[in-house]
Amino acid sequence: MYLKRIDVIIRVIFGSFFLSLSLLAVAAPTIQSIFGYPSGEGLYSLLSPICHQYPTRSLWILNRPFALCSRCFSGYLGVGIGLYFIQSQKKYLFRLLIGFLLILPGILDGLIQLNTSYESVNMIRVLTGFLGGLGVFYLFYPIRNHTTTTKGLKK
Repeated sequence: MYLKRIDVIIRVIFGSFFLSLSLLAVAAPTIQSIFGYPSGEGLYSLLSPICHQYPTRSLWILNRPFALCSRCFSGYLGVGIGLYFIQSQKKYLFRLLIGFLLILPGILDGLIQLNTSYESVNMIRVLTGFLGGLGVFYLFYPIRNHTTTTKGLKK
């Protein structure tokens, strides 16, 4: 019972954190568009340690780039959504395999870009980032949801 409560608290705290990163990425250009430059620059600066923020690799809103690149934006979104909505009854080794398989497309996309003349497009970055975010959730969130039954217990 206590483990379930702790699980909910952890999920809400960390899920809110990761979803807020994605929200801040959208808020920065929105604030800048409404209030003008340099408003919103503080959010760009806040998020700069966790993302390269290349405008050509970012989604745009109101003629301004998000404060996170496409892959980071959707990756943090994927982790946050995983924390809020994914309930897994699977064993941890199975979830490790699923997590690795979800991260693999992003790794391959990045390696192919690094070693060839191929240049990924933002929609592929969004997809691989989101899948990678879900994969990170599966890899690093070890708590398995247990259902309690009274089967076999004497009253």
